Amino acid sequence: MTGEQALPAALTPDVLASFQKIIADFQVRAEQLSIAYAAMQEDFRKINLVLDRKNSELQESLARQEEMQTYLDSILQSMENGVIGIDVDGAVTHFNRAAEEITGFTAEEVLRRPYVTFFAGDTGREPELVRVLHGGSYGSRMNERVIWHQNGHPIPVSYHHALLRDRTGEKLGAVEVFSDISKLKALEEEMQQTRTMAALGEMSATVAHEIRNPLGAMGMWVALLERDFADDDPRRSTLGKIVEGLSRLNKIVTNLLVFTRPVKPEFRKADMVKIVGEIVDFVRIEIERLDQKITVVNEMRHEAIHVLADPEKINQVLLNLCLNATQAMPEGGTLRVNVADGGKGYVILTVADSGCGIAREDIGKMFDPFYTTKENGTGLGLAIVKKFVESHSGYIDIDSVPSKGTTVKVFIPQLKE
Repeated sequence: MTGEQALPAALTPDVLASFQKIIADFQVRAEQLSIAYAAMQEDFRKINLVLDRKNSELQESLARQEEMQTYLDSILQSMENGVIGIDVDGAVTHFNRAAEEITGFTAEEVLRRPYVTFFAGDTGREPELVRVLHGGSYGSRMNERVIWHQNGHPIPVSYHHALLRDRTGEKLGAVEVFSDISKLKALEEEMQQTRTMAALGEMSATVAHEIRNPLGAMGMWVALLERDFADDDPRRSTLGKIVEGLSRLNKIVTNLLVFTRPVKPEFRKADMVKIVGEIVDFVRIEIERLDQKITVVNEMRHEAIHVLADPEKINQVLLNLCLNATQAMPEGGTLRVNVADGGKGYVILTVADSGCGIAREDIGKMFDPFYTTKENGTGLGLAIVKKFVESHSGYIDIDSVPSKGTTVKVFIPQLKE
């Protein structure tokens, strides 16, 4: 072959042109794919940016929700009202600090457990909160009922129930908000007692006036009759019983007036050791006069202990306590009296006897007006004692064992020099 080498028979100019066209087309398509890939990478970059932004927004939203949840939990825990929340199955979901204090249960004991396990009561009926959850009627006003503390004592509460729903109206559960109204109830009782005592005081003043006039006349007639009887006349004993009855009736009227009138102590510096010493001497004389087999022991070891008090009122307090103690020892015994610095700002006056004692169920009633365990008692002596002590911002404590004796301690604020 001369000149150019001859092409193979298969690679004709047409085939070669076609092959070149295919290569050119492939290059065009490759460039298009490269451009599309670059565009896809850009789209992926944009999508990643959007995802990163959305993720950041989601994290911020979750942080805000967590912060809001913490804030709401803090509000819930700081509330003075008890809050109990339950879900649609009746399990407890919320139980705040106030609910723990009022009921005596802890959140760990109650949460995620059925509400009826702890607060079903003993009526046999379905609890009201559960009835609200199941579609029962409930009002917006506060109601009152009694719940039982874990220790077993009743606690009056005011409460309100509400059904919980989401934005779509789907039921989520129910909530109960309640408050301990024990102090309010005690205050209401105290106010009622005050109103009763005020009415009793007004009545007592009228009754005392109407009774004392006939008593005075009766006493005068008895004195005239006694003057007409000879010393050995047996009827004199009958007159003596009449005089004794008149004296007792006059004492009852006097005690009633003292108890129902407002106490207005005349405070001044007073030596408790001196007051106690004088009363102990008087009680000893009275014991000798009545020929009682009672030993009085003065256990004071101080020269002087001062209080800011009304000495006359303190005298009456101590005298009533000592006379009650002697009456509790009809067969004789020992009466111990002491006054000491009890610390913590109080002076302690102690009157202890070795008498018959007081039954446990009666101790809480000893200072109630008109309550008495004595055959001829009026039930006003210890009530007056309590009233006088409380007028001095003090309080009384009683410890007694039946058949062994009783110890009464009176706490009076000590005078600060």
